[in-house]
Amino acid sequence: MNGSVEQSLRGLFDLALNSVYYRHVERHRILLACMPKSGSTFLSNTVGRLPGFRKIALTRHYGRVEQDISFSLALRKYKYSYICQQHVRYNARTAEAIETFDLTPVVLVRNIYDCVVSLRDHLRRESIETPMAYLLESHLALEDAEIEALIVDLAVPWYVNFYVSWMFCPNALWLTYEDVVADPAKVIATILERAGAKTDDAEIARSLSAADPSADRKNAGRAGRGKGLREESKAAIHRYREFYPEIDFSRIGLD
Repeated sequence: MNGSVEQSLRGLFDLALNSVYYRHVERHRILLACMPKSGSTFLSNTVGRLPGFRKIALTRHYGRVEQDISFSLALRKYKYSYICQQHVRYNARTAEAIETFDLTPVVLVRNIYDCVVSLRDHLRRESIETPMAYLLESHLALEDAEIEALIVDLAVPWYVNFYVSWMFCPNALWLTYEDVVADPAKVIATILERAGAKTDDAEIARSLSAADPSADRKNAGRAGRGKGLREESKAAIHRYREFYPEIDFSRIGLD
């Protein structure tokens, strides 16, 4: 059978099953929409280890591709309670997915100056492939201050776009990297409560104790790393927020 035909038939089967059965089964589906380098891997891995939950992906591609929600994947995963961690912006399609698949939107952000430094380290240690900007291997030869300036010019606009877009999601739960670092157990309990799921302090503690720094992609893991950015880079970042005088950027350190 042709692969595309088989996939279409599977989609129709999932749709029918969803309509007849899964709509009547209690499930808790969490969309963790997150800035890159905001502690999202650690947070989603921890929630995914909780009893009854799993961590899934609702996008088919990574690297330089935007991580928009795949409706076919969301349909196939509808039978599970899960957390999905994606660098996805809020738009009409995201809003439709939230409503259609009963997703609880949680938005995780971080001080934007700290994001620049952490992303710099990520590019050097892991991969230059990112949907925020099309970077080249030659960029890795730049000095730290130069690559930070490149990130400010090419990648930070994506972060600003992400942040502003989610300001228009009416029912999002907002969290910060600093919240996660300060009290991860409280953050996880807050997410579960918003999703209507049972909270169990002992299970949360057990999942936290099973954390793997390598799998969780934790780098320096501290706030305030962006204080050392050059003043011209800070000024360039601050200029972006001036285009949105009605938006409160305090959650990401832009007062």
